[in-house]
Amino acid sequence: MLLEDEAYTRKFFKQLLINNPLTTNIYDTSNCKEAIKLAKEHKPEIAMLDIELGSTEAMNGLDAAKIISNLLPDTIFVFVTGYTKYAVDSFAVHPFDYIIKPVNKDRITEVIAKIVSRLNNSAISRKDNKLTFKNKDETYFIHPRDIIFIERQSRDTLVHTKYGVYPVNDNLTNFEEMLGNNFLRVHQSFLINLSKVKMIKNLANRSFDIEFLGYNKKASMSRYKFEEFKEKFAPLL
Repeated sequence: MLLEDEAYTRKFFKQLLINNPLTTNIYDTSNCKEAIKLAKEHKPEIAMLDIELGSTEAMNGLDAAKIISNLLPDTIFVFVTGYTKYAVDSFAVHPFDYIIKPVNKDRITEVIAKIVSRLNNSAISRKDNKLTFKNKDETYFIHPRDIIFIERQSRDTLVHTKYGVYPVNDNLTNFEEMLGNNFLRVHQSFLINLSKVKMIKNLANRSFDIEFLGYNKKASMSRYKFEEFKEKFAPLL
């Protein structure tokens, strides 16, 4: 789905998407309310939205994205904009990427390819697949979306979920390979679910604490991983 108020840009952008063999069922509009309506009706996997629209709009593209995200939490968002000032506010919908105007064909092709790869190959997908973990005589079945972060403590690996903390017989490197792009190794001892991040705090020693939505335990992030975190979580910060 495409939200863009500039007629020429929208037409150009839509034609690029039509010509891309990886995209199908393209819906476009210049209006936020219509975008929300289209999202309800068609449940798009990808929503590409301009942020700052015409002065007659009561809301901007980011406002529309927040509403759509609440309705369709699995939708992947890409912001197409000439403005960088909304990067912090966009944390609320965890955008996959930004495309800075003027729109470039190669940039669009690159972003679409990455999204399709994520949809096809990531363990964090729409399929209701659960991962199986063992610890001594116990076996756990955990859906990746329920994982908040994974922590290595001495010789133990602890999977923190909204249902509890589970010790498992595996290492963080294997978890990185299993869990895909929505997870990031931010420290030698922590692998986090980016969609669960609430905020980060800069500590005096130039490392960071990561706080999570609805969870009172924190993860640590090395200062050496901050640039990668920004790249994956909010590219324009």
